Amino acid sequence: MEPLLPEGSWALLFPRPGQLPRVGQVVVAGHPQRPGFELVKRVAAVSASRGLVWLAGDNRAASTDSEDFGPVPRRLVVGPVRFRIRPGPPQRLLADPRRLW
Repeated sequence: MEPLLPEGSWALLFPRPGQLPRVGQVVVAGHPQRPGFELVKRVAAVSASRGLVWLAGDNRAASTDSEDFGPVPRRLVVGPVRFRIRPGPPQRLLADPRRLW
């Protein structure tokens, strides 16, 4: 599947400190093994009791995600991406669990 945000896209996110993301949401998260490096991934699963989030890339064959580095702590999730601003006209990004399979 093609990535929702192609390389070079501009996106608008709304940080939500402490709030659990929803399955299917596209989020910005810090890479758990590379401090200072951020990822844009879709939330595949959430463990509220353990505070962990499983991230998956839309292009599964060419994605580095939780399949490679495991679940990420909730504190590394910056917030959900709400709009793609560029390229093309602005597009609202809604949670879409169907893109996970």
